Amino acid sequence: MYMERTVYFRAFEEEDAELIYQWMNDDDLKNLSMGLNRRMCKDEASDWVKARMRHNNYQVFWAICALDTNKMIGYACLTDIHYINSSANFSGVVIGDRMYQDGRAWIETYLFVYEYVFERLNLNRLYGSAIVEHKSTQAMRETMFVKTEGVLRQAAYKNGIYYDVSIGSVLKSEYFTHKENGEYELSSVLKRLTKIARNIRKNN
Repeated sequence: MYMERTVYFRAFEEEDAELIYQWMNDDDLKNLSMGLNRRMCKDEASDWVKARMRHNNYQVFWAICALDTNKMIGYACLTDIHYINSSANFSGVVIGDRMYQDGRAWIETYLFVYEYVFERLNLNRLYGSAIVEHKSTQAMRETMFVKTEGVLRQAAYKNGIYYDVSIGSVLKSEYFTHKENGEYELSSVLKRLTKIARNIRKNN
């Protein structure tokens, strides 16, 4: 079943700094993310956005925007692009607008980044890290066929607690196999995520 996309991706613009400022200071968003729990002032948010507007061969940041309103609802980033090792770090997805935190925008972002990495950049490996206790991210990674390579014990410190961090990856050959099997169709991913998230809730 074909499903219309609900978001699109663009480069950052200067006016995005206001939303970045809000999200960077949102404790709920940062609670189980890999970034530091530190506050950001408006001038720093503006500088952060301007720095990521400039072309960089080794990292790329996208504003995630809703197709129905053109409003920025989050952002995603790809860093540590290594053309010899043919790899990149999928280092973050933030859906800051709570109206779009049902998982759909996350899925569309994953699909966009996968296509960008394996089809546009022609890289061989996409990897990333996530706090093990962050169940939403773990469900998304399982849904998108991310293979866990290992766990770093007590590698992230948040709110007075040390958390284990899971390292996972997807290879180009795996991506194209799943794509050819129709497993990266939006409807297929949504169905798989619903089932996996339900099982995670049942077991916790």
